[in-house]
Amino acid sequence: MENENNEILIKLGQTIRQARINKKLTLLELEVLTGISEGGISNIENGKKNFAVTTLIKLAKGLEIPLSKLLSDF
Repeated sequence: MENENNEILIKLGQTIRQARINKKLTLLELEVLTGISEGGISNIENGKKNFAVTTLIKLAKGLEIPLSKLLSDF
């Protein structure tokens, strides 16, 4: 179960990173848009941090993409 959770976090982090890159946003710019620290975003993108649904919603809003797009691979 833990291994499956780690795989999910890694895949979701990659999806978030790709969305940020597609929007041409730096970590700092996304921090300003979401209120989530650069370090926190970096940890999420690298699958090193489990996070709340509210954080995922903030990221989707900051990236100006539907939450469903971040979750479409799951």
